[in-house]
Amino acid sequence: MSFKSLYKLYVMNNISAFNDIYREKINSSSTIKFDILINNYQSFFTYDVEIMKLVSKIRDIDATVSRLFSKLPALAVAQYMRKSLIDEIAYTNEIEGVVSTRKDINDLINEIEKKIKTKNRFEGIVNKYLMLTKEKLNLVEATTIREIYDEMLYNEIKQEDKNNLPDGKIFRKEEVHILRTTNKIIHNGIMPEDKIIEYMNKTLDILNDSSIDILIRVSLVHYYFGFIHPFYDGNGRINRFISSYVLSKNLNEIVGFRLSMTIKENLTQYLDAFVHTNDIRNRADVSTFVYEFLDIVYKSYLKTELYALEKTQEYNKYLGILEKIDNIFIEYKNQTDIKELLNILIQASIFGDFGITKAEMCQLLNKGNTKITEFLTILKSKDLIVENRSGKYRYYQVDLEKLNIYNKDKVY
Repeated sequence: MSFKSLYKLYVMNNISAFNDIYREKINSSSTIKFDILINNYQSFFTYDVEIMKLVSKIRDIDATVSRLFSKLPALAVAQYMRKSLIDEIAYTNEIEGVVSTRKDINDLINEIEKKIKTKNRFEGIVNKYLMLTKEKLNLVEATTIREIYDEMLYNEIKQEDKNNLPDGKIFRKEEVHILRTTNKIIHNGIMPEDKIIEYMNKTLDILNDSSIDILIRVSLVHYYFGFIHPFYDGNGRINRFISSYVLSKNLNEIVGFRLSMTIKENLTQYLDAFVHTNDIRNRADVSTFVYEFLDIVYKSYLKTELYALEKTQEYNKYLGILEKIDNIFIEYKNQTDIKELLNILIQASIFGDFGITKAEMCQLLNKGNTKITEFLTILKSKDLIVENRSGKYRYYQVDLEKLNIYNKDKVY
């Protein structure tokens, strides 16, 4: 059995049978009604059995992913989180047609972490995502959404087109049309601004209603935010950030850094979920969107689980190699420290993206810059180091292929 939305059931049944299905569903004891109208119908959510199966599957795989990452070294997890953070920002921008390279994002993260002042247009969104798991957002009223917008996107959108900045009391005061890639209007944002504010406050009430499972709440809020469309520009990025924040606070934090990538990979499913839920034939049944959104979250977990399994296997392989190649460092009195550094570089190479800086090596090994430089020189003499440049920074990784050769040929 698969989930059947009212949108699909309308096509599958005659109008009389469909109306019976609709009345039965909206009046069911398993249905929650909301004071938000869609096409002049009262919107509602029904605890469908297929939706609850998805919720259960997400809970199970969340526990599995948490166990997998708990067995990895702290650096490996940190490297994966950094890589995922860069992915998340790059993909949430890409979905909106905003160009931001991974290198630019990585360099900006470094600047922000070092508290270096920058005028980079993406500083707001990068800084906000850096605080994703540390910050506590008080998402209780519409003004909070405007505050997030100001911190994340105001300066960027001002640079792009100041006419797209909010011009109302909190949000926009003029109409906005949501277009698909064909330039066909698929939805008009809520009007006037007083109604935007009212509906946004009601949406945040749903988010804070602990009687509803948090996975369902985050799905509902994601839909209603897109439906309301409170800003002229930046709605998608703000919406995905809020969903990432809520998921990170209530499930394994890693899922919060993978949402936009999975949405981009399933963009047709994601956009269709909005279109079908907005359609008048769906009769304001937001269960349609909830099911599709949770399916995307589950797909994100599946990829994360596979990644963790594959990378753990690869890391264990190189740990085994590291144990076998003692002789290549036997002439050095600091061979234990050198091998420890090599382990760090292996983690950065397998789980990360750009590599690791000297400053990070110094901190992890509790050694000075001179000593780390000495160790790197030794590893370079064995052709085991790959050096990458990104902006002002140098990153280091181990040449895994060369390490394989040392293991295979025992070239000491």
